[in-house]
Amino acid sequence: MLKRLQNILKNHSETSENHLDPLLQTHYFKANRTKVMDAIEELVRQQSHYRLLGSSKERGELSFEVTAPRKAFAVITATSLRPFKTAVDINVTSESPLPIDFGYSRKVILSINEGLKGKLEFIGTSLLENN
Repeated sequence: MLKRLQNILKNHSETSENHLDPLLQTHYFKANRTKVMDAIEELVRQQSHYRLLGSSKERGELSFEVTAPRKAFAVITATSLRPFKTAVDINVTSESPLPIDFGYSRKVILSINEGLKGKLEFIGTSLLENN
């Protein structure tokens, strides 16, 4: 309960391999990094309230701005582990006069992950130790 409250009372959320929240663990997809980056870019371009700021397929990074209903800045990193196994981590910081966003940055991450699951074959979360 305390961890859930802490997640709501901040303006930043990110995924990681061993995150306490299972929905915010690193997601793995059965695709190469180029295909994952193409899917991420397509997802961002399809959303009218997302504005692509930069994309580097060579580095596996993409940044964009969320313009509505609240402003936020997001960075997505795709890392190839094998030819057809790519990890995706997302980092979102919301812009607010208050130091809290009531879970908005987490919702942005969940929305992106769901969109990617619709475009790519999802393998699972937190799979690094199961190489």
